[in-house]
Amino acid sequence: MRVGTGYQRGSIARAAKPLIRRFSSAAADPSAVCDEDPEKCDWECKEDASCDLVPVAGSRKKERLVVRMDDRWVDLTGWRNAHPAGAHWIDVYDKADATEVMHAFHSDAAHQMLSRLPAARPEDVPKDAPEVTPHTKAFRELRAKLMAEGWFKRNPLMEAATLSGWAATFTAAALAAHAGRYGLAALLLGISNTSAGWIAHDYIHGRGRWPSLMRGFGELVGGMSATWWSDKHNMHHALTNVVGVDEDLMVDPALWLWAPDAKNDAPARKWQHLYWWAPYSLLFAIWRIDSIKVAFKRKLWGEAARLGLHYAALFALFPAVPVLLPAVFVSGLLTATIVTVSHVSDDLYFDGPHKVDYVESQLRSTRDFECSNPLFEYLSGGMNYQVEHHLFPTMPRYKYPALVPIIKQFAADHGLPYKVDGDVAILKRTVSHLQNVARLPQEPGAASSRSDQWVTPAALR
Repeated sequence: MRVGTGYQRGSIARAAKPLIRRFSSAAADPSAVCDEDPEKCDWECKEDASCDLVPVAGSRKKERLVVRMDDRWVDLTGWRNAHPAGAHWIDVYDKADATEVMHAFHSDAAHQMLSRLPAARPEDVPKDAPEVTPHTKAFRELRAKLMAEGWFKRNPLMEAATLSGWAATFTAAALAAHAGRYGLAALLLGISNTSAGWIAHDYIHGRGRWPSLMRGFGELVGGMSATWWSDKHNMHHALTNVVGVDEDLMVDPALWLWAPDAKNDAPARKWQHLYWWAPYSLLFAIWRIDSIKVAFKRKLWGEAARLGLHYAALFALFPAVPVLLPAVFVSGLLTATIVTVSHVSDDLYFDGPHKVDYVESQLRSTRDFECSNPLFEYLSGGMNYQVEHHLFPTMPRYKYPALVPIIKQFAADHGLPYKVDGDVAILKRTVSHLQNVARLPQEPGAASSRSDQWVTPAALR
């Protein structure tokens, strides 16, 4: 049964089971069989997207998983289970355009794999697929121009400066703890944790030798699984503020971002604009727990070992109760506040993914904020440039300030919004939104923030 732009999980799973079962007859010539009757053959694909048309028992599957990339519709039915980042990405983009997401998250080597994927048959291409919008075409031209101009290349001096900031705060925290100044040590370690998170975030998004080499930084220094982070965070990037898909919206029953149905409500909602900082401070603790769960559940022993080294170093350098525990809450509060203010008061999409094209969706659901002083700029770690980051996540974060006027002009030229506030103003906007939702009556039938209709949350996969 089809729902929205994809299939329900049950039918997808059934479609994925041994799609390809070769004829048992050794005498059969696969190519001859497929040439004679293509309906008796289907695609068998490997992880590198190399695909062969091979005979199958019965006949070719009728329901096809097709996706548009670079104006070409490809058939991913046989590649679904081999997709390196997981089958859920194929499922959620079935019958949709994945061009921008493909370019936003993938390496040059992955782009070259596209040509190996089989073209969809004309009869399998959805007849109601929307045309590529003029502003999307212009965005693709802008991206190509930025690529040619070297905007995605990394600057060794800037990389060194970024790492030195984290190293300085971490060293200062260790020295303060050694001197018995535990309050100062907790504050500095909290800032250091936040800084490490932003750096790891940049490396995991990044492409090329240096980000690949530093991918383990998140586990060693930040205590976050790179695999868990990629699964959770990339879906947030691809389908920002899509209810039931974007995990950053799944904050109830601690906070509510829209008026809930009675079954999803709680008395605490009326006070959420007063206590918001408390659940925000739990963010790093939750992320650390989810990282450990994913590393062991998926048997990612390299990540688990790096996480072990991370905690061994922390407990060797810092006392647990007076420093480590409060530092986790400080970093959680800083990170959650910086990240959430850029999305929670902006457009939400309640009717599933792909109802608005990628470029317009990002500009409607994301907001920049201008920092009023160098300290706030440092603490924000480039995340105050959320619009630029969501449009070009693999670009090094220190390139974003120079990109701002280009994106502003692009938005103005194409009649799209470009949202920006001051640092204090955007926090006030967020708290005001929470207060407004706190006062709203329950809404019967309101969407739940969690749904397995399209994807399963990263920590549960």
